[in-house]
Amino acid sequence: MFKRYSFVILLSFIFSYEVGDMISLSHQNTEYDICYGSQLDPNNDGFFTFSEYNGDMNGGNYNVILLEMSASW
Repeated sequence: MFKRYSFVILLSFIFSYEVGDMISLSHQNTEYDICYGSQLDPNNDGFFTFSEYNGDMNGGNYNVILLEMSASW
C-alpha cells in the first residue's frame, strides 16, 4: 500500500507545471467541456482548448491567460 501511495505522489511531482512553465502542445489541444461561461467558447462548439488562444495556432491572435486553481478539502 505504501508503494502505491509513493508512486502516485512521485507522479504528481513529475507531471505538474510550475510558475512560468509553458503548456505543452498536447495539453493545449486537449478538449475540455464548457459547463458554464459561453464567453470562453470562441467556436461555439461546447469545448474549450488552450490552442484556441495561442497566436501561433489560431492565426495571430495572441492572448495572455491567468489560470487559478484552488480546492477546499
